[in-house]
Amino acid sequence: MRSNSNTISRREEVNELFEQLGQVLEQRVEALLIGGAVMLEMRLKDSTKDIDVVSRSEDDKERLLAAARALGFEIVGPEKRHERLGVNRLAVKGGCNLDIFAGRISYDFCLSEAMWQRAVKSRSFRMLVIRDASLEDIFVMKLIANRPGDAKDCAALFSAVLDYDSVYREIEAQYRKAGEVEQKIWITYIEEGIGRLEEVHNLEIPIGDKVSKLADEYRERLYQKLRQSNAG
Repeated sequence: MRSNSNTISRREEVNELFEQLGQVLEQRVEALLIGGAVMLEMRLKDSTKDIDVVSRSEDDKERLLAAARALGFEIVGPEKRHERLGVNRLAVKGGCNLDIFAGRISYDFCLSEAMWQRAVKSRSFRMLVIRDASLEDIFVMKLIANRPGDAKDCAALFSAVLDYDSVYREIEAQYRKAGEVEQKIWITYIEEGIGRLEEVHNLEIPIGDKVSKLADEYRERLYQKLRQSNAG
């Protein structure tokens, strides 16, 4: 499928993998393609090691993992660089990682219906239907992930002129939804990622102050909960 390089540098290589997965899947699966593979498609990145997809259910994730195994991929546990992400198994073959999420991307930051609808393109590979995530949603997820290269990718996405109102609406909606306060820690990852972009890449992210306010609120809520727990 690909050269001996540990990275994928052509969009055709990604599509070829999806075609192979679609051939061995026994049931129809829909998934959102996020990360570097979409940036490769949009010519915002020269190569990628990780192909990140978010399935819409745990069952679909298991089907994709089984299909990858049938193609000779080894199913392994996550690496340290995945510690912020909700991925518990990876499919690895020839230096290529197929990271498959089942709805949950980081703690309670999940694949929302809005993200699914914002997808910019849909492609069918027999039994596999892939939607390419919007650049705005990829930007948020890369801020959260903090893997090697994610900050550089965020800087490239910044140059693509993003709809920051859309970015913030998604962040706030996910932060405000019901759930345990500890599960909102991802808001601090976004704050940290924005700070790194502003400091290292000298970029001014328009939503930085609003994200910091949410992160401050999270820390206060967590402090109050811990104090109440200790008092009890």
